[in-house]
Amino acid sequence: MENELVKDNTLRSKYVLILFAALAGIDAISVGLNFYQNSVLKGYEVGEYSDEYINNLDYATMFLGILQFICIITVIVLFIKWFRRAYGNLIRLEIKMEYTENGAVWGYFIPFVNWVRPIKTMKEIYLKTQKAIKEYDSTLVLDQNTSFITMWWIIYLANGVVGNFASKAMNRATTIDEFVDANNIYIVSDLIDILSVALAVIVIQKISKLELSLKKADKSMSLIDQIGTE
Repeated sequence: MENELVKDNTLRSKYVLILFAALAGIDAISVGLNFYQNSVLKGYEVGEYSDEYINNLDYATMFLGILQFICIITVIVLFIKWFRRAYGNLIRLEIKMEYTENGAVWGYFIPFVNWVRPIKTMKEIYLKTQKAIKEYDSTLVLDQNTSFITMWWIIYLANGVVGNFASKAMNRATTIDEFVDANNIYIVSDLIDILSVALAVIVIQKISKLELSLKKADKSMSLIDQIGTE
């Protein structure tokens, strides 16, 4: 086994965790802004706010939505890079994996396949990284509980469903009451997204901790001493 084949995932996990924190912060701001927008819309009905104020608030909401979208795309890119390396490192350690490195990654993008393969491959990383560590540290007690991964994926999928419903409700809205209702759905979507982010952070931290343990467990043979950044 060539040492350089096994690459570090530390910085990748750090970057994706930072972006997840930023996304959670934007989600929280979005929740507050939507609550405020609902209050303004109700006040607008009784003449408390001008058309200009409503328009400016709409621009602020649009700007935050764009910022949120950019953050989501960046998180996805960084998450996939982290995931790819975590899965690929196990392959490079000659551990039998269910998919190829590319197959595991594409599992996040192929319709219908992306409902089930991501959770399978994430569990595979969690369990097989432990087994790899146990090859060098027989005292390790394997943790077979992957319920936190299951919960993360269920909440992630639920967030997609609620977010899609909120978008459609907003596109259909023509009255103030309908805009308020759509905003309320967006609030629920943002809150679910914050929960999804929290669970994703737990998943990444648990797996990253195992990756570091694998490095330490194999110091003498230096199988992953080449951990570095690209």
